[in-house]
Order: sequence, then C-alpha cells, then structure tokens
Amino acid sequence: MSLNILEEVTKTSIELLLKEPFYAHFFSTLNKEVVPKQHSVATMAVGLRHNSFVLIINEHFWSSILTNQKHRYGVVKHEVLHLIFNHLLRNVKENGKNSLLLNIAMDLVVNQYILSDHLPEYSIFLDTFPDLDLEKDQTYVYYYQKLNVLQEDIDNHIGLCDSISAKNLKSIEKQNHGLERHATWDEFNVMSTTERELLEIQLENSIKIARSKTSEKNYSQIPHGVRIRIDEILLNNKPIVDWRRVLRLFSESSVRTRIKNTLRKPSKRYGTNPGLKIVQRHKILVVLDTSGSILLDELKDFFSEVRFMWKRGAEVFIVECDSVIHKKYWYKGVHPNVVYGGGGTSFDLPLKFANEEFHPDGIVYFTDGMAMSPTIVSKAPVLWVISKNGIAIGSEHFTNLKGRKAKIL
Repeated sequence: MSLNILEEVTKTSIELLLKEPFYAHFFSTLNKEVVPKQHSVATMAVGLRHNSFVLIINEHFWSSILTNQKHRYGVVKHEVLHLIFNHLLRNVKENGKNSLLLNIAMDLVVNQYILSDHLPEYSIFLDTFPDLDLEKDQTYVYYYQKLNVLQEDIDNHIGLCDSISAKNLKSIEKQNHGLERHATWDEFNVMSTTERELLEIQLENSIKIARSKTSEKNYSQIPHGVRIRIDEILLNNKPIVDWRRVLRLFSESSVRTRIKNTLRKPSKRYGTNPGLKIVQRHKILVVLDTSGSILLDELKDFFSEVRFMWKRGAEVFIVECDSVIHKKYWYKGVHPNVVYGGGGTSFDLPLKFANEEFHPDGIVYFTDGMAMSPTIVSKAPVLWVISKNGIAIGSEHFTNLKGRKAKIL
C-alpha cells in the first residue's frame, strides 16, 4: 500500500514538473512518509523527521478521500507553498495569537495561488470573506489583522457580525475545513530557537536549489506574490550557512571561555590596567572530505565556508580525510597550498577522533556525501555540508546522515 501511494505521489510530482517546474523541484527535496489510517495525521501535512522536513501522507486519506487527481495536485502544491512562505516556523513566533485565525490567514496566503477546482470544496479562499475586500499577494499578518477585526465584530455583535464573511468564519470554526493539517506545526514549538533557525537555512537552501533548476521562462510564470518571497532569499547575499547560528547551536551544550587582556577596559574589580574581558570560544572540528570524488572547486567552496566560520570567532581544527586521516591542524585564516587525499571515503574515522581525542563543541563535515553512512554515533552535534556536485537533498544517503544538513549551490 505505502509503495503504491509513493508511486502515485511521484506521478503527481511529475505532473507538477510539467506544469509548474519550480514547485516540483522544491517538492523533490522533501522526504515523504506514508502513515496508517489511525495515525495522528489524518490527512496530509508537513512535519519533522530527523531534523528535516517531511511530507506525511495518511494512506486512507490519499486512497479513499483524496481520489480526485486535481485535488491531489492542489493539496501537494498547498503544502509546498506553506513551506516556501515559511509558515511552519513563523507560526511559532505568533504565540498568543488566535491560532484558528492564524491558520486561516496562512491558508489565504497559499490558496490564492492554486486554482479553486484543484482543492477540496471546504478549502478557504480570498472570496470566502467577500465583505473584507481582501487584497491579493499580502502576508499572513495582513489577513490575520482583517480576520481579527471580523472576529471582534462577531464577539461584540457589531459591524459585520451578520455578514457572509462572518457566517463563513463561524462555519470554519465548526467544521475545521482541513485546518487539522496544521496540527503537525506544533512540533516546532518545542525546538530551540537555533534549531528552528537551522531548519530555516535548510528551507532556504531548498528554495535556492529549486530556483537554480528552473528556467527563466518558467520562473517568470510564477505568481508575483510567490516570486517576491523567493527573491527575498535569492537576493540575500550570504554564505551558504549562517555560521553565527551554527556556532550558537554548538555552544548550547558546551561553551568554553577564555580571559583576554584589553587596554580599553580597566578592571573595576582589581583596579589594574589592562583590564580583563571574558570571551566565549567555540571549539569546532572541521572535517574536509578529500576523497577522489571531490573536485578542486568544491574544496575552494569548503575553505570559503571555513573562513566565514573562523571569522565568526570559532576555534577551527581541521582534519583532512578520505579513507584515512591524512592531516590535522588548527586553521588560522590561511588556506593550505596542498590538500592530501584522493582515495575512498570513511566518515567513521573523524567521528572516532572527535569522540575519543578532540572532544569538540560541534563538528562540521564538508563532503559530497558519496560514502556509506557512518556507524559511529557522534557525541557532539554534527552539521553535514554537502558540496555542489554531492548527493541530492532528499536522497537515501542524504536522509541517512544523522544531524543537520546544508547543501552548497
């Protein structure tokens, strides 16, 4: 049953590729999981597995309820758009607001970019609230504010309390209109701020990958409101990983400090000059995959990211490794003239070195991912940074790398 459903989901993604390639390329970066009828996800929703986004598909919902192919296409696109607009993570920031109105507002954002006959009858559109004169291409914040005023009218029996919009809002409150799909978003509420930020990096990387695979002609056909969101990410000129976020994550479990002399700040406690300043340091093990499959340009990309990390204040210790560890050294801002390797790949040796000898706050493993999954469990958090020509996001090898992941474009 699960295999058949995944094959049908693949057919839907192929249809998406033919009609709207950007969404299909983004969809291909998602893991997919089919769950039984009795599962807490009764329909289809985006959730979290192994610190990555996953599309959860209830087998009964897909096979017995969502039987219309147009609706399958539309609901898949609906979930993709929620991710593109980052609604799952932004929902966390709105703690304290009316959750129902927030969910409706976010559906209003994404459903306006889907044909009405591509979604089930109970779906929510801008014209569900005709009295509110809702503008197109607005954010969920705009729609929430409009809905909140309507809700206040209903509660206070004034204004639009007897309008069509009010009646539809009351109906949604009773019937839920498919909003139970958003229940999985609660998973993100219990994550740390830094963990959510790393997921946001992963999300932005997926958007960049999808854009790079989409032709200018096809990209120009994407609705203006969606392109605005995509361009926000594409025009944000940053390293592939925000190392400030990563270092913050690594330091949550272990932060070392050192004392630094400073001429600018006399010590108030001891009356001495120079003064003392406490400086937090992050001890990071960087593993460079130097196997034969790694190209020179990929190594340049790796060292570019290492330099960004080092400039953020990390103490970076580098291990060059293919099937064996060739070289170990502290990084001081200067790239080596020669990098040793050219053989196969073993992920286990650097992880063993970290566990038994180095004991870092965190590990950043630069690789193309073309190797057997590690058998050693790292004691320190790991971020896998996959090279341009490396394994695809969503592939089996990518999924089996335990820890957080990013891909260089």
